[in-house]
Order: sequence, then C-alpha cells, then structure tokens
Amino acid sequence: MAPTSLQQLTIVAQAVLDSTVAILNTTTAGAPASQFLTGSRPAFDCEFVAVQVARLGEEQTSPLTTAMIPGNRDRFGNVILATYILYVVRCAPEMQGANPPTDAAKTASATTVQEDGWALWNGWREEQPFIFDDCTGVHFDGGVPIQEEGGFIGWTFQLRGMIEGYVP
Repeated sequence: MAPTSLQQLTIVAQAVLDSTVAILNTTTAGAPASQFLTGSRPAFDCEFVAVQVARLGEEQTSPLTTAMIPGNRDRFGNVILATYILYVVRCAPEMQGANPPTDAAKTASATTVQEDGWALWNGWREEQPFIFDDCTGVHFDGGVPIQEEGGFIGWTFQLRGMIEGYVP
C-alpha cells in the first residue's frame, strides 16, 4: 500500500466514531447527542460518545520472528498499529433530594448501559472490516464498564488496527 496523508490517523478515528454512533443508534436509548474525537481521556461532564487515539506502536512483520524484529524494520518493513479507545458515557441515576435513587432507576440505568455494551461488542465485529484491512488483523480488545464517576457511568472499549504511514 502507498503511504497516506498526514490526516489518515484522524480520518480513521472519525470512521471509528461514526461506526460507534451507528451501532449505538440501534439501542433503545440511541447514541448520545455529544459525539467527538478527543486527544486524551475526556472529562465526564455530560453524556457523550468519544474516540481517542491512545497509542501508536509497531508490530512484527513476520510470524516466525522474535520480538526484536521491529528493530530491523529497515530490512523487514513495519506494521503501524493504532490503538483507539471508545468512550460511551451516560448519566447515572441521581439523588432525589436526600433520597438515593430508586431500585427501578438504578435498574433502568443499568439496562441502558448494558445495551450499549452488548451492541458495541456485537456491532464492532461487523464494522471492523469496513474500516481496517482485515488481512492485516484487527484486534478488538473488548470493553470495560466505567466506574460511576461524578454521576456518570458507561463503557470504554479498545480496538487496535493497522494504519499506513505517510511520507513527510
């Protein structure tokens, strides 16, 4: 493949965000209205969907080589692997005056969050070939629930996919 533009990392991140939103729109609650790319872990201050490029790294180019083969990329080439973190943040049930949230409110909130996670778990298996080259491998590392923080709950999912470099 020919090297790509300087914008390629952002183009792929936007495609990951767009696919995540499309998947969440299949849930009962739909995707949160706030949808953006972020350069770091975002503040949990509203409901949102965000995608962060969390790491750029190199992987081996030959299945029978040692872990040091990226050090020989001048002879074997290299594979650039970008790591994307998807954030889906929802409002947690709130206190009603001095009273804690009802069990029904807690269950409704959990149902929404669990739908998000299950939709993304299954939906990303269908979406990844449209964004990444399936021949080079896409690693869907799965999701982890967000511990309640500042009245917000949700999921973080991580996926890694190959991206072509560019020539400055």
